[in-house]
Amino acid sequence: MSFYLQTMLVYMVDQVNDASNIIFFDGVCNLCNFWVNHVIKNDADTAFYFSSLQSDFAASFLEEKGIRHDFETIILYSEGRFLTESDAVVTILSKNGAVHRLLSKLIGLIPLGLRNGLYRYIAKNRFRFFGKRDRCMVPGEEVKKRFL
Repeated sequence: MSFYLQTMLVYMVDQVNDASNIIFFDGVCNLCNFWVNHVIKNDADTAFYFSSLQSDFAASFLEEKGIRHDFETIILYSEGRFLTESDAVVTILSKNGAVHRLLSKLIGLIPLGLRNGLYRYIAKNRFRFFGKRDRCMVPGEEVKKRFL
């Protein structure tokens, strides 16, 4: 890794604070990319930032925080905490507009074990159900600054 890239990564990691809302996702997963695009479309407050799990930023940031990832779950960094699986989805929905807040409350009523069991089943089979890309998505110019 070049010195410049390494310096930029350190700078980006240092800019993250407890007020940051970063969604770490599998950049080659079609379902994950659909979800990210849906969040972007409904994020009127531009509250979220995004990073594919395959990115240098994600590797550096998660390693620094001692978070191990296996590309099997979405990871949300919000309010200084890391959330995964259905907890991440429910929290993202709750911060993503009125209709989504209602949906997050309804999903939140489902017992955690059942929610996470369904999440894991879909995550395990996501490529079979939805396919995958050869490479990570490239964001359009209008949202590129929200990708770390």
